Amino acid sequence: MKNEIILKQIEAVPLTPMAQPDEGKRWSYSFVYYLEDLRNIYILYDEKKISGIPELLRYCKELDVKSRSGKQWTQRNLLENVNALKNFGLLSLDNTAVKKDLFPKHGFDDELTSEELVVFKNIFFKFFRFQEFHQLFLREGDDVSMDNIMESSHPILLYMQNSRFTNHFMTVGDDESKIWEIADSHSDMMRFWDVYVKWGTSLDLLRKYPLKAFGIGSVPSVKGFGIAYFWRKMPKSFSVFDYMKVEMQGSYLYIPDLVYSIIKNLRYSVDDVLERITEECTTRADEYRAQSTSAIFVNEKEDFLFPKVGNTYITHLLKL
Repeated sequence: MKNEIILKQIEAVPLTPMAQPDEGKRWSYSFVYYLEDLRNIYILYDEKKISGIPELLRYCKELDVKSRSGKQWTQRNLLENVNALKNFGLLSLDNTAVKKDLFPKHGFDDELTSEELVVFKNIFFKFFRFQEFHQLFLREGDDVSMDNIMESSHPILLYMQNSRFTNHFMTVGDDESKIWEIADSHSDMMRFWDVYVKWGTSLDLLRKYPLKAFGIGSVPSVKGFGIAYFWRKMPKSFSVFDYMKVEMQGSYLYIPDLVYSIIKNLRYSVDDVLERITEECTTRADEYRAQSTSAIFVNEKEDFLFPKVGNTYITHLLKL
């Protein structure tokens, strides 16, 4: 089903950066996408008592500490990571690790442990530049704590308008009449949204999907039209079939329409929704019949929205 959201009828309000705290440091935007890089550089400062960037670069080469982006380390990109560690309170302004053994000693190529992920989750929810975007998922005045965001937040829509970066955000849920706009003069804030999404998805907190895959467009047409939300675990008692009976109209339902409705209203992950559809197509086959098609007929950019059984995708559900 093709749907369109009329954007030109909704007045945008400005989304502006918070004031920089006066803590002896000016540059608070940190364009570091890979958590493993931050961990590794912190460990080097903690263990080697590094005094500056040239020494840090020498140790990275000697110890074969690779960047997760695949790019060669330079003084410039190392400085970006060190600046981030200082912003996040893991490294003092005089290049001293603020807490001994914050990350357990291990190989620099190792994946993040659950304990290390907790460190970065705390940063994600407490650092004020991340909080600038947390507020988009909450009602005005709501607490931006981790518990409140994970329990009570709502999805948002996002897009680019006359920009190379995401600069518009729209509420989804109780109030669909508000759009936030980042002015061109705050391009750093626009760029930091990509860092926000990378951290949120790397920490398995945030989900972001293109709306084109759901058959949803906009008027006027915009670039990068998508939906983002903090996902919730689906309860074992939840029934997709029961949900359809209450929330969906018609007897022949397109799977992406159903998935979009559930993630918009309940914030479950797409994978959980598809798994539950597959289960109920078997356990409650007397209520809905699965309509499928071969994988060759499904667009590879949209196949994540369809349950797959063998070499076929379930595309529709027919009410019996």
